[in-house]
Amino acid sequence: MLESLTPIIEWLKEYGDVLGGIAAIFAITTVALTNGKIIMQRMRGETPTQALGIAPNAGSTALATGVRDTSFIDAPGPSPEFGGKTAIAILPIKEIGDIQEHFSDGLIEELLADLQKAKLATPEKNTVAQLASQGLGPQEIARTLSVGYVLSTSVRMQDDKIRVSAQLVDHSGANIWSDRFTAVGDDLFAIQESIAAKIVARISQELKPTQVGKNPETGRSYTTQKEALYATSSPKNRSVALILCFLIGIFGIHRFYVRRPFTGFLYLITIGFLGIGFLIDLVLILFGVFTDGKGRPVRLWAPDPLLTKQHHA
Repeated sequence: MLESLTPIIEWLKEYGDVLGGIAAIFAITTVALTNGKIIMQRMRGETPTQALGIAPNAGSTALATGVRDTSFIDAPGPSPEFGGKTAIAILPIKEIGDIQEHFSDGLIEELLADLQKAKLATPEKNTVAQLASQGLGPQEIARTLSVGYVLSTSVRMQDDKIRVSAQLVDHSGANIWSDRFTAVGDDLFAIQESIAAKIVARISQELKPTQVGKNPETGRSYTTQKEALYATSSPKNRSVALILCFLIGIFGIHRFYVRRPFTGFLYLITIGFLGIGFLIDLVLILFGVFTDGKGRPVRLWAPDPLLTKQHHA
């Protein structure tokens, strides 16, 4: 038995380098054919969202609309406690210097009322104050209460002039917006109402849902990152592609599954490009950069059939 294998072993020893070179060429060709577009995007320095045609500032928009994509998978979504609305926690107002008694309490009440009029949710103020008294920062309070944003304010007075500084921070600790508001007079009720209305108006404008981006091929507009993700991703199941590649990838079945029959046939007759090509595919699928027959990345582990049909109809 061993004697019959001797010629084969000798042949492999003699031409092993040639076979290795051929395998390397096949591997490089596979990467170029299947992921050339993605490689060029990375060489140009494009981020994944820019490659999808999504605006660079889409992150805050996605949080404001309560819809997330893979970039914000750890972000807290709208809590059921807030009825699915964007929630903002208001920290106790920091008083700098001598401030007229109860001015800050009245300003917080005005802020709470105006935020709720603007269809924004607010957690109970005493709960927020208790967390702040424990030394928790805005980011920790946002995560504890499952809110998207925290509003911090400070107030100072000089004669009849009042200045309020406001800052909106998101759950990650990023400063979304800040500004100063000055009022003059002795009618504290009017000043509280005016400053609260200006702050809430600016917050509402900052969190107003905007267009996330456009599909560079179809020109279709997206209003949420989830919509952009589904519209620009392959409808094929990433889990299925991974299993097929792992079990029978040497026969190119996973490529037939994602509608790449030409390279699938090449895999079939070359045993997965000499066993190297399918290993490369396995890694690409794991990292979500493997593409289907239309060049769309197979990135969705479990696509929603309804959303997939809606965006690929």
